This record gives sequence, C-alpha cells and structure tokens, in this order.
Amino acid sequence: MESRSSGAGFGGWSVLVIGSDELPDATQRALEAAAARVTRLTHPTDAELRSSLTEQIDSVVVISRDDGIALRLALVVENIRPGVPLIVTVHSRIVADQLRGAVLNIRVTSIAEIVAPTLAAPCLDAGLLTVTRRPEGIFGVQADEGHPRLVDIETPGAHRGRLLANLGSLIRPFEPTARILTTGLFGFLLILVVETAAAALVLDLSPVDAFYAVTKVMVTVGPNPAIDAGPGWFKVFSSVAMLAALGLTAVFTAGLVNRLLDRRLTALVGSRVVPRKDHVVVVGLGQVGLRLALLLRDLGVPVLAVESNPNRYNVARAKNYGLPVVIGQGASHFLLKRLSLERAQALAAVTSREVENISIAVAALGMQDDLRTILRAGRGEVINETRALFSIGVVQDVHRIGGTLLAAAALGSDAAEAFLHQQTVYLITPDGRIEPFARPDAPIL
Repeated sequence: MESRSSGAGFGGWSVLVIGSDELPDATQRALEAAAARVTRLTHPTDAELRSSLTEQIDSVVVISRDDGIALRLALVVENIRPGVPLIVTVHSRIVADQLRGAVLNIRVTSIAEIVAPTLAAPCLDAGLLTVTRRPEGIFGVQADEGHPRLVDIETPGAHRGRLLANLGSLIRPFEPTARILTTGLFGFLLILVVETAAAALVLDLSPVDAFYAVTKVMVTVGPNPAIDAGPGWFKVFSSVAMLAALGLTAVFTAGLVNRLLDRRLTALVGSRVVPRKDHVVVVGLGQVGLRLALLLRDLGVPVLAVESNPNRYNVARAKNYGLPVVIGQGASHFLLKRLSLERAQALAAVTSREVENISIAVAALGMQDDLRTILRAGRGEVINETRALFSIGVVQDVHRIGGTLLAAAALGSDAAEAFLHQQTVYLITPDGRIEPFARPDAPIL
C-alpha cells in the first residue's frame, strides 16, 4: 500500500474499523479528522464482513481486548480479501507471532505497546513527552519552543538500580515476615561480633580463637573454658548474650519458615525485591501497567507494581518476569504509606478506570505533595474533568494516542510510535522524524 504524508489528507481512502470499545471510537475519529472514509462494524458476523469488504476498502483495522477474537477476525478478513492491508491489536506476543506468520500484509500492535513509552517518559523526567529506542540508543522527546524534538537522556544503569534496590530491601524490608527474618539474622550477627570482640579483649584471645570459642557456645556445640576463668561480670554478659542469641535464632527461624511455606510476590533479595528509593510505583497491573513496568525496568528504573486483584493473570506473569508485586488498593493511605513514597521517583496510576486513577493520584499527593504523578485517561467525558485537575499530575489520553497511531497505520504510515503534546498527536517515524497527525484545518479531536 502506498504511504502518504499524515498531513496531506485522505479523502479517497476507505478504512474498515472493527471493534466496539473506546479505542475503535478514537481510531474512527482520527481517521475522519484526516478526511478518510470510515466503515464501522462492532460485532460483525462473517456475512457482514463479506458484504463490507468490498474492493473500495483500502485497509482494515481490527481492535479487540480478546486476543482470540482479534485472531479470528483477522483470519476471516484475510480469507475474504487476501492481501488487504490489515492492522490488528493483540496483547500476546505468541499470538502476534502466529498472526505475522499466517498473514503477510499485516501489522500487529497493542495499546499497551503504543502508550507505554508516553507513560514512562514523565516517570523519568517531567519535561519528557515520550521515550523512543533508536539504533544508536534510547532517546527522549522534549518540547523545544513548542516543537517536539529528540534529545539525549540519561537512564540509570540496570545493574546499579538493582544493587541499590537489594540493599534498600535488606535495610528496610517491606513485608512483616521479611522484617522478622532480617531482625533475627542481623541481631544474631551483631551479638556474635560484639561478644567476639569482648572475648578477645577481656580474655586475651586472638580474634580467630575468640570467634571460634564464642561461635561454639552460641550454637550450643560446647562450652568456652576461657570464660570459666574470666571475671564475673563477663560471665553475666556472656550469659545474657547467649540468651539473646537463642531468642533471635528463634525469630530468624520463624521468619524463614513463613517465607518458605507462604506464596510470595516479592523477595528479600533478587529481582523481586521491593525498592525503597528512587523507584516508580505502578498502580494497576493490566496490559498497560505490565508493559509500563517492564519498560521502566529495561530503562534501569526500580519498579514496584500494585494490583488489587490477586487472581489477575498478569500478577503471575509479573512474578515470572521478576517484577515485585504488592496486592492492595492503590488509593489506600495505609498501603501508600508502606511504599516509601517520600523517596519514590514517581507514581503512575494506570488502571482501566479513570476515576480510580484520579483517586489514587490524590491519595498519593496527600501522602507526599511533591510526588510526580502520571495518570492514564481515555474517555471523553472524563478527560475534561481530569484536565481540570491537571495540577495533580501528567495526564495521558491513551485511547487518543493509540487510536491516532492505529489510524496512521491504516493510512499507510510506517510510524510505530506516537505521543500527545498540546492537544496534537505526533508520530515518530523509523528514521526519527517527528510529524503531527492532522491536516492544518482539521478540528482538534
């Protein structure tokens, strides 16, 4: 299909849009703003598809939250009109790969893949509009005198970020059982070090002999004859130390057993530790939230995901990906207090419900008034109210951004990324060009 400039107008272009949600609505509005002719089907039968897929249709956009439905519709369209340019939204990478193998003239993407960079950018820097991967590295997009342009950005190293997260988790564990375990372990080690030093000084032993004698007593392997000849106060000190070590050993054992037997979505060390500093809290573990968390982690930013439904499919996926997940309500002050918001880099409220995202942002700002917050929005009747509260955070209209990129793809654009700036959606082409999607006289969507 011949590619045309996004600003030239598409009066002779006919697009079939299939879908029944907010994203197909936004795609249709973007196509109509570009003067394309749109045929819309919501829940089409095979007969309806056959009658609509005339030779006048230049491209087809299939949008569905269900990958199975999207897969079936794409195959039916290909069977009716082989070779027609086809744009399909699919979340599963496995399904996407199968579609690409079965249909040649197809472009597969997802709303999560499209909008994750625009949500990640303000998490890194309030002045960034989006982040983009180029062959030469990762770049940001920043408004320069009102015009977006590519800029170099510095991202924290993944190794350094993970090391700091592990150290923070050991010093300030998130879960009660982790605090029990670390309290018992560090307390036992502290007593061992202090008593070893005291034995070396008071009993005139070498450090190695003092460590061996104290360890033998603390683990109840045998007595320490040197203490029997020592002063009385040291015998009392050693007795108290042994009793304290016994108690701390029990505390450590209790914490260890609990963590081994219970189902955990976070870890004390490793990739699933709960970060305590310079991290981003992502509330909502849908497709958008999961993709955002993975992108931030790839950029070297410590991430903590919060999800209210423990049985959600993406919770298990996040665990397999090595992401720490906390189960709870994102607007809960009790939960937010435990997330170290005072040391966080940002909070992104990306659930599928706009009002809930606003509630989460307000609650977070109530805990930390200078916290950078990013909100996912999408429906027209809610977005205006959200923009009236713009001071509570950066608002991203994910449906408009995603719908515009899908519309551009349907019109032949090879742009793979889009972002919103001053009520205009811009496209980023593979060669790094940034261009607005709309005719100069087109109304703002």
